[in-house]
Amino acid sequence: MAGDEQIVTQVFRDYVESFRSLKPDGVVPYCDVPCLFISAQGTRMMKDTGKMTAFIAQLMEGLKARGFARSDLAELKVNQMSAHIVVVSVKRIRYKTEGQELERLGETYVFRKSAESWKIVTAMTHDADRVLRLG
Repeated sequence: MAGDEQIVTQVFRDYVESFRSLKPDGVVPYCDVPCLFISAQGTRMMKDTGKMTAFIAQLMEGLKARGFARSDLAELKVNQMSAHIVVVSVKRIRYKTEGQELERLGETYVFRKSAESWKIVTAMTHDADRVLRLG
């Protein structure tokens, strides 16, 4: 199972790199549908790829409006819960185009192994100091 943790870690890093482009079409393939997003603003269930794309585009437009340029992962924890489920919890630091810190946040993801690959089925944002201590 440790090999799957390494695979999911790489898939997650690829997802993060794709997100930096701020192009929804590059991010959506990393998500399975239905997919659940949980944040302080509410809970959203994306039941199809079109809704997923629209939701990701809305998130990205909000970041652009706030001057988002890039993000770094300050902490990354991965734990395989079963043969088909892996949990990833991270602390992310987002930066503005001028290099100033925009925000810090925690994110926890559940990945499910599908026939094609590992995909995100749940994403949750939370306080940056609440990264799950997995393992």
